Amino acid sequence: MANTSPQRVTLDTNVCNIIHDPDTIPQVMDPADVRKLRQAIVDRKVQAFVSEATLFIECLSFEDKLTYLSVATTKNPRPAPDPRRIAVFTDLGSIGVKLLHAPLIGAEIFIPGLVWADDEVYSADERHIRFGSFICGYARHDPIRKIGQKLLTGQAPVPAGRRTQTGPDSFSVETPQDWAIAIKREWDSQDDAGRKTLRKQIGPLIAEWCDTLIVGSHFAYGNDILCTADEGKNAGSGSVLFHGNRASLRQQGISIRSPTDFLKIVS
Repeated sequence: MANTSPQRVTLDTNVCNIIHDPDTIPQVMDPADVRKLRQAIVDRKVQAFVSEATLFIECLSFEDKLTYLSVATTKNPRPAPDPRRIAVFTDLGSIGVKLLHAPLIGAEIFIPGLVWADDEVYSADERHIRFGSFICGYARHDPIRKIGQKLLTGQAPVPAGRRTQTGPDSFSVETPQDWAIAIKREWDSQDDAGRKTLRKQIGPLIAEWCDTLIVGSHFAYGNDILCTADEGKNAGSGSVLFHGNRASLRQQGISIRSPTDFLKIVS
């Protein structure tokens, strides 16, 4: 018997933008076709998801990304997401788009109204295993961590995390990421030219890390299609979405389609 379940699709950042505003990038997809794809999500003919790594990339400025990474494992205040991006993802949540865990960022929802996806294809334990098995083959945040650790050699030591009593005989201890704090300190100490240099160095590494998390969360949940308008032609050969690496992803069961091609599949 044929499988009649709705296609499970992970929306890459660029596809989120056009589904929110079908007229925004007509050169990527005809606005009339975007509306058909959006309606398919509304009608539950498609189960659509975004990775929490997408929210990290889209909803925080570069400076706020550095701030978030420096406080992510503490109880310190988080930076506020960009209200313009809140509008995009609140809209997507309103039509049924759900959120995929990408554990290396942390289990935080930047946007109210987005709910975590259920573990429908694999159990939560299986999902964690699948996520780990995928991302272990990539550098992830290691290049950024090394930069931060090098900066830390010329800075004051990072204070230990706070210890909070959680019960009569139990405590929780914060684990500040010293490498992330070092990078944020460096940013704060620089003039405009220095910040431009640091952003040029760190920005692409954060983007690649998050691309790995997006693909990893897609794989972990067992989704059918990763929908992206990025052809991967400008990425380096080491990039997870580099067009020359997509055959390897297909061998792992990761099917990448443009939004136009995906619409043909679900129409």
